[in-house]
Amino acid sequence: MNVALSFLGGLGLLLFGLKTMSESLQVLFGERLRRRMSDVGAGLYEQFTAGVVASLIVQSSAAAAVMIVSFVNAGLLSLSQAAGVIVGANVGATTAGWLLALRLGPAALALLGGGALTHLLARREEARFAGALAMGIGMLFVALEWLQQAAAAVPAAAWPQWLVAPTAHGSATLLATVIVAAAVTALLQSSTVLIGIVIGVAATGVLRLDGALALVIGANLGSTISAHRAAAPATADSRRVALLHSLVNGLTAIVLLLSFGWWLRAIAWLSFHPLASDAALPAALPLQIALAHTLFNVLLAALALPLLGPLVDAAMQLINPMQRERGGLRYLRPGVVESPALAIEQCRLEVLHMAGLAAAALQLTRDLLADLHTEARELRRQILEREKATDVAQHEVTIFMTRVLAGRLSVAQGQECRALIRAADEIESIADYCERLANYRRRMVRDGATIDDTALHDLQEYLDRTIALYNDIIDRIRRKETHWLSAIEAKAQFLATDANALRDANLQSLAAQRVAPAAGIFYNDMLVAVRRIRNHALNLAEAFGTA
Repeated sequence: MNVALSFLGGLGLLLFGLKTMSESLQVLFGERLRRRMSDVGAGLYEQFTAGVVASLIVQSSAAAAVMIVSFVNAGLLSLSQAAGVIVGANVGATTAGWLLALRLGPAALALLGGGALTHLLARREEARFAGALAMGIGMLFVALEWLQQAAAAVPAAAWPQWLVAPTAHGSATLLATVIVAAAVTALLQSSTVLIGIVIGVAATGVLRLDGALALVIGANLGSTISAHRAAAPATADSRRVALLHSLVNGLTAIVLLLSFGWWLRAIAWLSFHPLASDAALPAALPLQIALAHTLFNVLLAALALPLLGPLVDAAMQLINPMQRERGGLRYLRPGVVESPALAIEQCRLEVLHMAGLAAAALQLTRDLLADLHTEARELRRQILEREKATDVAQHEVTIFMTRVLAGRLSVAQGQECRALIRAADEIESIADYCERLANYRRRMVRDGATIDDTALHDLQEYLDRTIALYNDIIDRIRRKETHWLSAIEAKAQFLATDANALRDANLQSLAAQRVAPAAGIFYNDMLVAVRRIRNHALNLAEAFGTA
């Protein structure tokens, strides 16, 4: 019972420590990750280093692969760009294995306790999350101690020989060990977790080097499953990236299995512990496992980078595009939030896409009001179509950002999440008023009401200026300008004053019976709708101007 509890506790603490590390690194370096992933160019070196940086910060090649899949799905990375990034992500994720292999022992408690106190007591945000990072690292080493204790309590005879020394039982046993390790990694959704378990068990002297290396190969194979899960409901290019990830990992695994004896001796030689010195192996195995994990992914990069072109072509041939790949959303897919910084960037782009839909609806509304005598059903249909699309996007943005807000965020990231939720609501409201104006016009045509040319010209001019204000706000948000809210507020105030003047002029015309009551009411309703658009545009500016 104690063995099971120690193993379960160690596994849970290992998972939680990795999660704490990843979240803290993403808060501390999230903006760097966001810029790096958003600015990936066509150069292979640039793509490779972007992948390394991503996995260093996320501390998981599987999580980095899911992020890359989501960026391809959103159209932020092309298939050829993502190919280089995902190879780099495999290499960058090996740092956690080296950290686990250090076996700091007593220092783990100092890291855990000191990190926890810093996280709880520090006032500066950077210090708090640096404390959380130290606490996560401390958890890893405590977890390894528990795993080692659990493994040491199991009699040596109880360990299956296909796991301990698979090569002694033939190639089929070696392959079976790799497959089991891949399945366990897919279940845990992290190759780092399995590597940590293997290091903890190996330190007891139970495993031989060949068993440990077989488990390393399986861990790298199993780490590709997460990308397939994320890509399953996504675009063809997303599924191609996931397939490419499996192809390069599988190719490397095949090469190493075919030359397993050579690889075994190479790891032993590079770690300065020849295979003959069995007495030194328990102490050497953790570092040998970390070395094998790194060399696997370095070999993967060496094999894959020169062959990326043919591999991309093969992925394109194997996966055909679906007839319909996208719904109402362009950049956002409500999947797993692997990185808050990148999730915020995708959501920002989706909100800007929403803003473009609303801008198109505003221009169509302006065209609709240019002529109040025809049905113009096609224009109205296009307005309603864009209004419906903003409804869907606003709903999904709110749900997605609420999930992001539930995670570990910096103050600035939390403010940006709330600003995006508010912006989506304001943009959707603007599209709603475009629909309302279209409905007012339809009722006017149906009732035979008319607005005189002067009043119509004033209304059109006021709408033009409101559209210009809205476009100015969106342009500033897109360019990420700062210190512009006061200029927008001044323009919005002029518009409010002009709206009051137009309203008063309409009331005077009604009082003097220069316009029919029905026409005056329709005019006032449309003026109020345009003024509401101005109000929501100002609210949109305030959401980002104060963020």
